[in-house]
Amino acid sequence: MSIVTVAIPVYNAEKYLEKAIVSVLSQTYKDFELWLVDDGSTDSSLEICRKFLYDERVKIFADGENLGLATRLNTIAQQVKTEYLVRMDNDDMMHPQRIEKQLKALLQNPEIDVLSTNLYSIDEKNFVVGKRYDVDESFLGHIFPFIHPTVMAKTAWFRENPYDKKAIRVDDADLWMRTKDKSVFNTMGEPLLFYREIGNQYYKKYLQGFPGIFYLVKKNIFSAQYLKFCFKYVVVTFIYYIFYLFGKENILIRNRNQVKINKTYYKDFIKFKNTI
Repeated sequence: MSIVTVAIPVYNAEKYLEKAIVSVLSQTYKDFELWLVDDGSTDSSLEICRKFLYDERVKIFADGENLGLATRLNTIAQQVKTEYLVRMDNDDMMHPQRIEKQLKALLQNPEIDVLSTNLYSIDEKNFVVGKRYDVDESFLGHIFPFIHPTVMAKTAWFRENPYDKKAIRVDDADLWMRTKDKSVFNTMGEPLLFYREIGNQYYKKYLQGFPGIFYLVKKNIFSAQYLKFCFKYVVVTFIYYIFYLFGKENILIRNRNQVKINKTYYKDFIKFKNTI
């Protein structure tokens, strides 16, 4: 019986969804379930998911409702039967050894509750533009906050620590802040996810999180940690908007990464691309 479930919440993701799914099914570690959980998509996402039902590891859940990411993630955690749960977004791609290497680290370090990884940042054409953290690939330690889709964790931990659906678009940051003092968080230095970041009206993504930010301020008015996070969020939104006005958002996206990569000559990624 498998001990790992990969769950991809899906909502109107037709542009990149197929590559995301193929990257999961192409893992070197084969014994897992892949849950594709549709959140009321109105494009061809559900049809794309059904193309992969030939693989017995794939399970599709679709009820036609749009309940939001946090609700879907909480439901997934309650329903999966495996010991470990892997986060994955519908527009990213996994490194072929992601599950193998994260699972090995978790089994060798059973005290870890939540394990994230380093990542490669990719653009809309699937070219790598950078590596997030400038750490040795053998690194296993504390880098905070996590980047959500890199996370693999004990399913029991997710069940005990549900996402707050009122923290719209900042539900992951809220979860990390809320639990970091009572959980063991670690990050692997090796990049095991290709994380899609596109500098085109990126500020709008931040604006969509403002209801969640206002909610967190109200809920945690006496928390310096939360107030600092929310203030920084508002400032970053403003900065992204200014750069957008001058057509320079791509500069901010690129500077998120501590290591810049020449996308043309990155041989490891080119090799990976050829497999999907």
